[in-house]
Amino acid sequence: MPLRSVKTLGVVLSSRSAKTEKSTLRQASYTLKKISRNDILDATLDPRLLDAVEETSKFYAVSTGVILSALMPKIVLEDALEMISNSQTRRRVKFKSPREPLMLQMETAERFGQYRLLVRQAFAKKGSVIFLVPTEMDVERAYEELSRGVVEFTYCFTLGKKEETQGVWKRALLEKHPILFITTPAGLMLPRPDIRTVIIDRENSRAYRTLARPYINFKKFVEFWHRAANIDLVMGDAVLSIESLWRERSSMHREENSLIRWRLTAAPALLTDASSKQSDDGRFVIFSKELESFIRRALEEEEKVFLFGARKGLYPTTLCGDCGFVLPCANCGAPVVLHKRSGQNVYVCHACGEVSDSKTLCPHCKSWKLVPLGIGTQEIARQAKLHFPEESIHILDKDHASTKAKAKNIAKKWNEEGGILVGTELAFFYLDALPYSAIVSLDALFSIPDFTINERIFYLVSHLRELTEKETLIQSRNIGKQVLAWAASGNIIDFYQNEIREREELLYPPFSIFIKIEVSSKQYEVREIQEQFQKWNPDILKNSIIIRLPREKWPDDELREKLSLLGAQFTVKVDPETIL
Repeated sequence: MPLRSVKTLGVVLSSRSAKTEKSTLRQASYTLKKISRNDILDATLDPRLLDAVEETSKFYAVSTGVILSALMPKIVLEDALEMISNSQTRRRVKFKSPREPLMLQMETAERFGQYRLLVRQAFAKKGSVIFLVPTEMDVERAYEELSRGVVEFTYCFTLGKKEETQGVWKRALLEKHPILFITTPAGLMLPRPDIRTVIIDRENSRAYRTLARPYINFKKFVEFWHRAANIDLVMGDAVLSIESLWRERSSMHREENSLIRWRLTAAPALLTDASSKQSDDGRFVIFSKELESFIRRALEEEEKVFLFGARKGLYPTTLCGDCGFVLPCANCGAPVVLHKRSGQNVYVCHACGEVSDSKTLCPHCKSWKLVPLGIGTQEIARQAKLHFPEESIHILDKDHASTKAKAKNIAKKWNEEGGILVGTELAFFYLDALPYSAIVSLDALFSIPDFTINERIFYLVSHLRELTEKETLIQSRNIGKQVLAWAASGNIIDFYQNEIREREELLYPPFSIFIKIEVSSKQYEVREIQEQFQKWNPDILKNSIIIRLPREKWPDDELREKLSLLGAQFTVKVDPETIL
């Protein structure tokens, strides 16, 4: 459409007859410009998709255009006529009212067997399938599992090289036969009107949430699309999210075909207590005798070993030994992490990236007595080298793999050379199968005062157990935490019942929705913003205010309007993963 002196892309959301709007147009404070036929592209998006976009924009209190820009790949917008209009010659398929979302909670092999059956059922009914996964690595694995027998109708879409990506998109639109479209959230807006089923695999993955504005969860868009277009929705994982399990169990119209396995029969896991592990001179020991013996046994079998650490660096936390003050970043105030770079120790802020000298004073009492605490991946690797000097030691975390290519190379090198791989949760995206695995430390996670932390720990341990073929060892100083015992034994039902009971008592999600407003400008006081939203009884948490609403009362039109008036100095997160 013409906008001032240039042309830009727009979407028609509604239209009204100019004849019936004459009086309104005469009183308008702006002038109208006629749109010529040449300004209109014969490229239309399915109105049902746009309905879902509009519902998503209401839920996250942002404009429709913002949601569209997050959903539509730029390569499609650059050539909108060719990349969208090719699908318009195909007849739009009308489906009956959809069933409730189908839930599949089971291990990967059994889950993909069910997916193959669902794809063939959709093809038989002349419907296409979108298979949604959180990462590019998951796209590659899903293709290997699902393309057998339908390879000529299977398309994989990721944001790789422009020419390849555009080619896949165009071929997927032109294919006359129903297709299986395996994609990350980047390909959700493929405008094929015959899409009958959307499958969300690894539904509990945090990678479905965006890390920048707009802060949305792509799963929420799919849920709105499922209702607007009457398409079937399938959600699967080894351990589904608490919210999905709650919806399935509380639904009056529970889907009869849902397959929920309440026990994860993965590799056996052994819990070992690290709370009292000390050396002869009283120093804390990272590698307990049980862990050292576990690793040695695996290496003697000539098997590879993966060691998990919850944090990067040498030590995740530094305390003042005199006043107990946690050493903060001078730039943003977040706790700093001790790293070793170029042979020297430095403090790095994982929030803003600020790097500072390790030779510093406590900003609170000016003491030199700074005590590093916790266990980071670099320290785990250093200790592994001391205990097993002849073995190859590899590290896979964000510091050592800043790009996907580097991460793939580290994983490939470890698979070829063997030895010990130390990694954070990032490594899970690049590993297919682990002979042996051990959790060296996840105790830092227990100290996070967040309502989702137990779910995150349970899923993390469960995911590692599922990746492991032979045995997993879990070392923890929080050995008495029941969540570890449930995760080690794959006891999903007891974990879920305990977690949902606690959340209901405290009115945490899924029984409510949090809205977090972060103040990112020093010219505004948090209490000033709190007064603007006093009607909704907000709480103050650091530089943010938190509003909690009963789930059934959101979206609230009045609150949405107030949120929309906030400027760029504020960050609004609706239904965030964490309120910290």
